[in-house]
Amino acid sequence: MNPSVPAAFETRLQRLAVDIVVSRTPMDDAVVLAEDLLAAGFEGDATVEVAVLRRDVTYGDAGPLVRAMLAEYGIELPIPGDEEAEYRLLLRTFGLWKLPIGDFYAPFLHQLPPWDKQDSLERALMELFVRLDNASVPAQADEVVERMRATVRAALQAD
Repeated sequence: MNPSVPAAFETRLQRLAVDIVVSRTPMDDAVVLAEDLLAAGFEGDATVEVAVLRRDVTYGDAGPLVRAMLAEYGIELPIPGDEEAEYRLLLRTFGLWKLPIGDFYAPFLHQLPPWDKQDSLERALMELFVRLDNASVPAQADEVVERMRATVRAALQAD
C-alpha cells in the first residue's frame, strides 16, 4: 500500500479490491473513491481515468481501469487463470484485505478437498471454523476470525 495514502482511503481501496475479487461490480463506488482521491490530492493517471467515468459504468468497461487505479496504490489484483489461482486470491483477500468471513466461508468450503488430501492450512482453517461455530459471544468469534486471518497470512508468507 502506498504509505502516503491515509488509512480511510486504504480501507476503501482494500474493500474495493475485495468486492472485485468476489465478483461484485461496485463501479459506482470505484468512481466515487477515485473522485475522493483526486479531491485529496492523489492524482495518478488511472485514478483520473476512473474519476471521469460515469457512475453507472459496467465492470466490463471499467474493470481494467479500476485494477490499474488499485495498482497505483499498491494493490495488485491478478486475474486468476485457473481454480488454484482463484483459491490463492481468495486466501489473499481474506488474510490481507479482510474479506468478510461470510464471503470467505462458502467459496473456501466449495474448493475444500477431502480431509486426507487437505494441506496444513486447510486443516488449520477447518479447526478454526469449528471454534468459530462454538464461539458463544461476538468477541470470541472476532478473535477466532483474526486467528484465521493470521494463519492465512503466515501460510502466504511461507509460500
